[in-house]
Amino acid sequence: MRRTTTILLVALATLAVACLDMSAPKGPASISVLQLPSGYVVRGDVMRDSAGAAAKLGVLAFDGDGKPIEDVQAQFFILDSNPAAHFDASGTLVGDRLGSIRVIGQIGNLQTPLANIPVTLAPLTIAPVPVKDTLIAPLGPDSARSVGPKTISAIVHAVGDTGVQGVFVHFAITRTLASSSEAPAVYIGDVGKPSTTDTTDGSGNATRTLYVLSRRLADQALVAGTKLDTVIVQASATYKGAPLSGSPVQIIVPVRVTISIK
Repeated sequence: MRRTTTILLVALATLAVACLDMSAPKGPASISVLQLPSGYVVRGDVMRDSAGAAAKLGVLAFDGDGKPIEDVQAQFFILDSNPAAHFDASGTLVGDRLGSIRVIGQIGNLQTPLANIPVTLAPLTIAPVPVKDTLIAPLGPDSARSVGPKTISAIVHAVGDTGVQGVFVHFAITRTLASSSEAPAVYIGDVGKPSTTDTTDGSGNATRTLYVLSRRLADQALVAGTKLDTVIVQASATYKGAPLSGSPVQIIVPVRVTISIK
C-alpha cells in the first residue's frame, strides 16, 4: 500500500511539473517592427546611423504586460535569392550592388513584417523644390474649414543627379506666423498629423505638408486678407554624420488668408 501511494505521489508531482512547464511563457509576448538605423545602405558601405557610425538592425521585445525585455537576441534574414546586400560577420548590413533587399527579423517564433531596404549610391546634395503657388488659408465658419495646406519638398541626389532613396530628411519651421493662442498657427505634418521627417522615395524626393490654421492667426491684417506673409521651412539631411552639400536648404511659402462662407 505504501509503495502504491509513493508511486501515485511521484506521478502527481511529475504531472504538476509538466503542467507548469507547458503553461510557462516561451520568449517574448510580442516584438516590434524592424528598427532601422537608416532607411538605406550605400553600395560598398555598411549601414550607418544618423551620427555616421556603423549600426546594426534591431528588434524590440515585450512581455505580456507590454514592458520591454532586455538582452533578447534577434535573428535577421534576407529573403532574396540573389541579394544586393549581405550581413557581415558582426551582423552589420553591407551594400554590395544597387538594388534593394527584403529583410525580416525574428525572436523565438515571432517574426517582424518584411522591410524593403534600398542599396543606393552615396547621397551628396540636397536641394529645395520651389513652391510655385501661394498657400491659401481659408477662414471658414469653423476650425475644420479654416485650414490651408501646401506641399513642401526637398530632393536628395547622388553623383550624376541620381535620386537617392531611403534618406531621412528633416523639416523645421524657421519663420512662422504669430498665433493668437498657445497652440501654433502653423505646423508641418502628414495627413493632418504633426510629422517633421520623411524618407526619400525612388526619385530622391522627401515631402511633408505645411498647414496654416487661419483661426489661430494673430495678425489681423493677414486674417482680413489685406496682407501677404511668408513661412520659411528648412530641410536637412546627412550622410556619415555630415550634412549633405546644401544642407539645410530653405523652402519659402507665401501665405494669404481668404474668407470662405461655405
